[in-house]
Amino acid sequence: MRFPVLLVAGFLAAPAPALSAQQSVPSGGQWMIEPAEHAGKVQPGKVQLNIRYGAGRHSSNWGRNLPLSDLVGLSATDMDGSGTTVHFKIVRSAGTLDCEGWFRRGEGSGHFTYQPNPDFVAQLAKRGINAPTEWEQFEMTMAGVGLELVDELKRQGYDTPAAGQLARMATHGVDLEYVRDMGARGYKLRDSESLVRMRDHGVNPEFIASLDSAGYKGLDAEALVRLRDHGVNGDYIADMNARGYQFSDPESLVRLRDHGVDSDLIEELDNAGYKNLGAEALVRLRDHGVSGDYIAEMKALGYAPANPEELVEARDHGVDPSYVRSLKEAGYENLSLQELRRARDHGVTRQFIQRVKARGYGNPSLNEVIRLRDRGLD
Repeated sequence: MRFPVLLVAGFLAAPAPALSAQQSVPSGGQWMIEPAEHAGKVQPGKVQLNIRYGAGRHSSNWGRNLPLSDLVGLSATDMDGSGTTVHFKIVRSAGTLDCEGWFRRGEGSGHFTYQPNPDFVAQLAKRGINAPTEWEQFEMTMAGVGLELVDELKRQGYDTPAAGQLARMATHGVDLEYVRDMGARGYKLRDSESLVRMRDHGVNPEFIASLDSAGYKGLDAEALVRLRDHGVNGDYIADMNARGYQFSDPESLVRLRDHGVDSDLIEELDNAGYKNLGAEALVRLRDHGVSGDYIAEMKALGYAPANPEELVEARDHGVDPSYVRSLKEAGYENLSLQELRRARDHGVTRQFIQRVKARGYGNPSLNEVIRLRDRGLD
């Protein structure tokens, strides 16, 4: 699992260009390393690196998993030692972190100094990219964003990014691996900002693979972002497919998800005899509170219309199982759903019926009860 870059600065309220210009570049900071884990299991050959720099409200943290080979001069033997003093470097095309400290049983900590690469600006210029600010170069060093990424973007046909855009990619976790992964999935988007947007919204290779396996391939970047934002992933799609709901338009899935239509609701409806409903019918039932429990209770009371829209109308008018039971207890056993809606709309309750009978009206019809109610009898 790759951890996104975290660069949390004290001037977050300031516009991005002002931040880059005003932020002072730290000469060093602290580092901590522990074994990298994924799903509760240690990842061989990888470490979890966390770095802290700055002070007070201007302090920042950065963390991600790295191959041990990225830490030049540090070995697994050093890490497993007992109080072993270490000296290693993290070398990037934009700069180097020179680290010293100690390790004990796989965990270590210490301090680092930052050394910008003086040749980096010249190498960017050869590729048609303007000189970064000192802060932008530091951000690229921290994230491992450099010349290899620039070359990969060119290879995939992207527009040449400005230095500020490279720094933005760095702080948003769009690194060489992410770009290559997206390219391998067929996403070569020309502008790097689309990559940043996808990364910010959690669109990663695993998410795309889940959609591919569910039959949704070749979606554009905005469609991927929208599906991700609305919780439509491969598992959700597979569940819906298993229930017989397959849509060529992924927007239908977004609408269903937004309205809380899931496989549980569909199973409840199936069990109640309402199968193969359209997407709009499912949304309408969900929005109007016609759940499996409501349908089952109404069915037990003798109300199982072929058209579920009748249940929607009943629910909208406040006709629920408790209301039906109350009128049955008052002697009105076989009312239609339409009659129940009319009674509810006119404020007919069991208590009112009891008062009507107590005043000597005998066993009036429902229409008579409604007329009495409309005339103001209380």
